[in-house]
Amino acid sequence: MITKKFGFLLAASILSLAACGQEQASDDEKSEPVTQEQASTEEEPTTEEVVEEEPAEEVTDEETTEAEPAEESSPEAKSGTASDLLSNGEMTSFVFNETGEYSIFCEPHPVMQMTVVVDDNADAMDRVAVDIADYEFGEETITVAPGTIITWTNQDQVQHNVAFE
Repeated sequence: MITKKFGFLLAASILSLAACGQEQASDDEKSEPVTQEQASTEEEPTTEEVVEEEPAEEVTDEETTEAEPAEESSPEAKSGTASDLLSNGEMTSFVFNETGEYSIFCEPHPVMQMTVVVDDNADAMDRVAVDIADYEFGEETITVAPGTIITWTNQDQVQHNVAFE
């Protein structure tokens, strides 16, 4: 009796496995046969495919100017103007064309203050970078020549801005 049951289970298992193998074979038969040409194309990419997969990474002038705001996009420093709030890592810049003294502060944190002095006798520089960190501007006072662009970068985890009195 046990032998008949075992034989029946064994036969059912074999038939089940055979049926699974036939389904897979029939699925393979339905797909289109692969020619030797197609097989070699799939295994080895052509030169054109390799070129498309490996784009050249060139640094252009446009990419470098994206990291630093361009002069055209830097507004002129004027009393009553302010930048947007800057999150960590964000920058803002202003161009200082007129001689004089500019009082600068952070609107959300008015204790943060600095002074920019624009003097005709100062050393000419195209750009000056100032960090904002630990609730302070990186410089208390800075002297620049007319036409200098100052770029502030927020290094804090809180938002700051650059505002002019």
